[in-house]
Amino acid sequence: MKIFITGNIKKENFYLILDKIISITKTYGHDLFLNSSFDSCDKDVSPISFGKFLDSDFDLIFSIGGDGSLLSSIRSMGKKQIPIMGIHIGNLGFLNQINHINLESNLISFYKKHKINYNDFTLLEAKLFSNGNNENCTILALNDIVLNHGNLLRLIKLRVDLNSDYLNEYSCDGLIFSTPLGSTAYSLSAGGPIVSPDMDSIIVTPVSPHSLSARPIVLAGNSILRVTIKEKVDSMNITGDGQLKKEIDSGYTIEIKKSDIKAKLVYFHGMDDYYSKLRNKLNWFGKN
Repeated sequence: MKIFITGNIKKENFYLILDKIISITKTYGHDLFLNSSFDSCDKDVSPISFGKFLDSDFDLIFSIGGDGSLLSSIRSMGKKQIPIMGIHIGNLGFLNQINHINLESNLISFYKKHKINYNDFTLLEAKLFSNGNNENCTILALNDIVLNHGNLLRLIKLRVDLNSDYLNEYSCDGLIFSTPLGSTAYSLSAGGPIVSPDMDSIIVTPVSPHSLSARPIVLAGNSILRVTIKEKVDSMNITGDGQLKKEIDSGYTIEIKKSDIKAKLVYFHGMDDYYSKLRNKLNWFGKN
């Protein structure tokens, strides 16, 4: 098996985790390739080879860092999604499957299966139209796509149409469009619902709406949403997973829907499931 390793080398203990992966993996005879963009770092990573992201037919990707590293790796793969395993530096990441505490036992358990199992998670996409013209710019996100006012010190007015029919007009600081998997990220902190990741849906959550009647809504997964800016605005932002940002103005229209691209998140026996992570993250208590 050919395994490509990437992540956030600025994270403390990145190379400590890498050394552990190398030590465990060589026992099982798999080939490891480290992101060639790390080649300039003054670290001895022998006997590992360097490789370029997606320039070879890798069977698996390890992303070392936080959930942000995993999100960045998935977006970087674009249409060529490879099964990916997130290895969290620190405590338990919500998207990452392994953390530094259970790295050895979980990695051994995974290798012993001699098979890569993964779950598909559909990405969201936003297409941008400037004054009615397609800009050929598509923003992808596993968690959420967010429209916000940037540096504006006032509310913005956004109209949302659902499948060509009028849905609502929001006066707010912004709108969050999230996947079910991303419902526990920014959307949750803005008052959105927790949605099981196996539900086929898109969640729309207004950020600090002016009207108390402007509530989050869960829509069918095949929905096509069209957002127009209802007032003169020189600059506002659209972001994917809080990482990829583009500045737009009131001449833009945004179309948001499910992408045809699906991320492939590895799962294996023994890893923490979604609901155990949810209980830990939200500090839910009680005895089973």
